[in-house]
Amino acid sequence: MTDAIDTDIQVRSQITNPSLLENQQRPPLATRDGALFSADWYLKQLLRGRIFQVQAGATDQGLTDEATWGALTLDSDEFDLIASIPANVIIVPLAWEIVMQKFGTTQLLEIVLAFGNSGVPNATSLTVVPVNQNTASTRKSALTNNIVMNANDSGTTFVMEGEIFRDGLQLVEDIAADDDASWGSKFRWSAESPSDLYIVEGVRQIAGFIAAQAGQGFQKFTWAEFESGEDIG
Repeated sequence: MTDAIDTDIQVRSQITNPSLLENQQRPPLATRDGALFSADWYLKQLLRGRIFQVQAGATDQGLTDEATWGALTLDSDEFDLIASIPANVIIVPLAWEIVMQKFGTTQLLEIVLAFGNSGVPNATSLTVVPVNQNTASTRKSALTNNIVMNANDSGTTFVMEGEIFRDGLQLVEDIAADDDASWGSKFRWSAESPSDLYIVEGVRQIAGFIAAQAGQGFQKFTWAEFESGEDIG
């Protein structure tokens, strides 16, 4: 039988930031009364410069001009978002937000985010540039030049391997006359539970589809990005 051993853990209480130099041994940190605190996984990756986003309406990081998305029904070769993940890169999708400015008429609104392969967007599309959500970081995304939005029809068909998110809305009345005033809606998926977490390694794609009769609006896609084999904890 092993005797119990008391351990006295010493922590550093503080209200100011210590040195942030790399590869230094540091004690556990605590509030002034000795309560331990730590960064959660999301904040840790943000501090490391590992979280990126793309946002667009009709333009990259557009503020006022809404995009026009795929018409009427889901179409596996008409991409409202497609991110091509290169070899030796892993991404963890974190959130996809869609703001509908217009729906159109009485047709369904269908929204799908999936991972798979083989999709090639039509040449008429908007290339968007990933933004590091840590403005103090110099890290660049490996998906630079590999994400497009608002692609026209007649690309190459996307082959889905798995579905990340599906949502929609059954419109039951004609809203064409006043959809701007009365029907503004926001749809949001976020990785907040194990069932919503995905680790997608290249070579693969993340594809998003926003299908309505004449849907228009804005979207933002957010992810954490790592190299294959890297500890992502």
